[in-house]
Amino acid sequence: MNKLHKGILAPVALAVLMSTASWAAEQPSLSDRAYRAVNKAQELIAAKKYGEANAKLQDALSGAGEKVYDKGVILQTLGFVAAQQEQYGKATKYFADAIATGGLPQPVAQQVRYNLAQLYMAEGNFKGSINTMKEWFASLGKEDKPTPHAYITLANAHVQLKQYREAIPAVDSAIRLSAGKAPESWYLLKMGAHYELKQYKPATEVLTTLVGMFPEKKKYWTQLSAMYMQAGNDPKALAALESAYRLGMLTEQAELLRLANYLAFAGIPHRGARVLEKAMKEGQVERSVANLKTLANYWHQAKELDPAIDTLMTAYRQAPNAELQLKMARMMIQSKRYQDLVALAGKPAGNASALQRADLKFLTGVAYFEQNRPKEALTAFTQAAQNGQVSGRATPWISFLKEQNPQAQDSQTQ
Repeated sequence: MNKLHKGILAPVALAVLMSTASWAAEQPSLSDRAYRAVNKAQELIAAKKYGEANAKLQDALSGAGEKVYDKGVILQTLGFVAAQQEQYGKATKYFADAIATGGLPQPVAQQVRYNLAQLYMAEGNFKGSINTMKEWFASLGKEDKPTPHAYITLANAHVQLKQYREAIPAVDSAIRLSAGKAPESWYLLKMGAHYELKQYKPATEVLTTLVGMFPEKKKYWTQLSAMYMQAGNDPKALAALESAYRLGMLTEQAELLRLANYLAFAGIPHRGARVLEKAMKEGQVERSVANLKTLANYWHQAKELDPAIDTLMTAYRQAPNAELQLKMARMMIQSKRYQDLVALAGKPAGNASALQRADLKFLTGVAYFEQNRPKEALTAFTQAAQNGQVSGRATPWISFLKEQNPQAQDSQTQ
């Protein structure tokens, strides 16, 4: 904090130390007594004898009477002395009083106002900073041109008070006057103000600018994607995230899972599956049961049944589960992997219920039927039909097989 204050007050100090001597020659109303006191104070300040400098200036101030030029110079110098002693509350009061005398020449008074506004900012007196900067703008001469930093000081103070609508025109002026050399922080200030006002379109425009200026910074790509998503523009949200991915910026598990999910949500599950599969192979995404099931779901959405089944099998081996087993069995019917289904269903998961075991038997019957093995199919369907909830589906198969294959019926009765 002390470094911040000193950095703000250094230009004020320079103005005091360099201009006072010339003032005496140019301003006849600056009395000899005030001139001698200020010069002596400068010598004491250089020797870091601040107490003596303060005493000398206080004595001169008490004798200044109504001489506004004297008072302005003395108060300004007192402010510098206070700042050197880190008495910043006193420093701001002295500088404000110096301006209030009306005795400072316009260029110096403007410099003091500008630095006083920044000092108020550092102290958290944002209202004081705004008022001082408004005075600074109002006091500009016809030939004077405000600097970008003047506008950004005003914008910062408004943001601190959550006066975002007032901050935006100020930061816009700062960026415009910077002629393409505005620092990154100014754009972030503008974006933040728009976002707080829920003005997502202009906030997105600022982020687009930042992406163009700093394409190597991942945070702007991901923020741009999130902003587009907030605005309901899913295609552009996905495009921004994919751009970051192609640039090799997405390396965290959460980021890669989000991209894969966006791709699947956007109707491109095949690409989502490829992203997730690659991330798992490279160790960026954990091959957990949950992530494997997500990957299998993307393959399934993409109508890629075999990769979906193989991925689910990997998850199943990690954590055998009846629900997962049944899901694979049904997909194996779709993919015509009948032999794999028979092998899988032959060992029901430990947590399989009676109904799930019956369902596995039913699917085994279908697999045998498709392999033209009617005897085995009839046996499987008959076993499945022993469960009342499955018998309604199994019975027609049993009747059909008995009609078409009398030998299979005979084998059942023996």
